[in-house]
Amino acid sequence: MDDSLKESQSNSEIPTESSDDLLKAAKMLSKGFSGISKFFGLQEYLKKIPEEAVKVDAAMTQLSQSSGASASELSAYFEQAADSAQKYGISISDLIGITAEWSRMGYGLPDAKALAEAATLYSHITGMDIGASNEALVSTVQGLRLEAGEVRQLLDMLSKAGNDFSLDPAGIGKALQESAASFRAANTELSQSVALTAGADSILQDPSAVADLWNAVEAHIYGTRQELEAAETETGGMLESTAQLRDLVQELTGFDIMAGTDGTQLKDLYSIIVGIGNEWQNLSASEQDGLLDALAGSQRDTLGSVLNNVSAIENAYQSTENASGSALQAQEEYEQGIQYSLDRLKASFQQFADTLAGDGLLKGVVDLGNGTVNVLDFVTDKLGSIGTIGTTIGAVAGAKNLG
Repeated sequence: MDDSLKESQSNSEIPTESSDDLLKAAKMLSKGFSGISKFFGLQEYLKKIPEEAVKVDAAMTQLSQSSGASASELSAYFEQAADSAQKYGISISDLIGITAEWSRMGYGLPDAKALAEAATLYSHITGMDIGASNEALVSTVQGLRLEAGEVRQLLDMLSKAGNDFSLDPAGIGKALQESAASFRAANTELSQSVALTAGADSILQDPSAVADLWNAVEAHIYGTRQELEAAETETGGMLESTAQLRDLVQELTGFDIMAGTDGTQLKDLYSIIVGIGNEWQNLSASEQDGLLDALAGSQRDTLGSVLNNVSAIENAYQSTENASGSALQAQEEYEQGIQYSLDRLKASFQQFADTLAGDGLLKGVVDLGNGTVNVLDFVTDKLGSIGTIGTTIGAVAGAKNLG
């Protein structure tokens, strides 16, 4: 973090990370640079020091402005962010930038940090880039109104369901994101929502169709004809009242869609679908047709496919209930790839660049408007010859068997 971040605050200064000397900072790169011995390879990295330092500084400035955190809180956060970037395989500036986005939505710094790490984990589970991953996670969290502490549970469930049913976790997540508001309106818990989504996707193999289905079913069961007509939604086959729907379902299946005998509270969507589905094969074709019209309208055929295979919903629920730790297993698999090593290298390099800038060692040397003027000469002068740097870093890495 350079002095531009300090100048952005009127009442306090953000302490910068310091080191005993630049050699200690250089050793941050020992893992990533293991095996580098050629002059020009290291030289190209050193030329990027100003650019990476500015990225980190800009991200910290955004976080300072969005969080309102104190100087000491931001300093402590930066140390944690540097460690987390190494752990999860993401650049420090990207992790801080995502933290700032969550902070702008009103989350405190600890929760914003945890959610940024979750977005990184989600990107590794789904294969999305960090920006798309965070955007999707924001929509899902807001739609389901999840607490920050529930997000890791969500990632575990998506990862487990994807593995157990050979589904794309990104597809399950997309369908869940697009129907999150309906699940919330239908009083459906997180594990039940994921089960309805993953189970239906295992049948339909189309995340968009899954979202359309549950949005339509929620509207027909929990909405009113007046609400649907006002929204210009198809209402063919929809009954006039919840009481009529209750009577129809109970007459055909023996299942009561209401949670209490007084008929004032509907059961959650998962319980209703499974309850009807368990009796579905006992209905005649004409009885099924009438019920599908009342429950789903234009999505009647899609709902019919799901009710004919309702065991998939139940199996998905069992999967979500036993999903703890699945997201970290997916992270461990990601760590076996070369991209993880490259991302960790970038995090190490940004920490190295920030140390130089934070200690004021680049001041007067780097013209940020012109990029990398004199940086290589400066670093060479401070740390010794390029050959010595490369040898030192390689030797440290070799001694630790990190190559």
